[in-house]
Amino acid sequence: MSTILVVDDHADTRKPLVRLLQMEGYKAIGAANALEALAVANHMDPDLILLDVMLPPMDGLTFLMRLREDERRRELPVIVVSGLSDPQTIARAKELGVKEHLVKTHFTPQELLDAVRRYVQPGNVDAKRT
Repeated sequence: MSTILVVDDHADTRKPLVRLLQMEGYKAIGAANALEALAVANHMDPDLILLDVMLPPMDGLTFLMRLREDERRRELPVIVVSGLSDPQTIARAKELGVKEHLVKTHFTPQELLDAVRRYVQPGNVDAKRT
């Protein structure tokens, strides 16, 4: 089963995403901040991360830089799910290897699931990281 880490400091965003992914057959785990997300990533070894940019105590892109320091996670697929959509944030995220950028309130659950399925399938134990 593919594991997805959902990193968002707002429970009203994080919890529904976790539930949606679980209903689709993924193992989904939530993290409320960047430090918690680093600990979960080190312990659970997710197959994909859904990442907000505005996080305490470090922002999502700083979290991603720290995550990419680990050679095993340099190719880990990350989809940004954020209210930020300015060109600088998107460009920096792409430099850090973010696969896609979804703007909060501008995507449907189906669009999110389609994006996730481009990188991992539910129930797929050996998900390929592309």
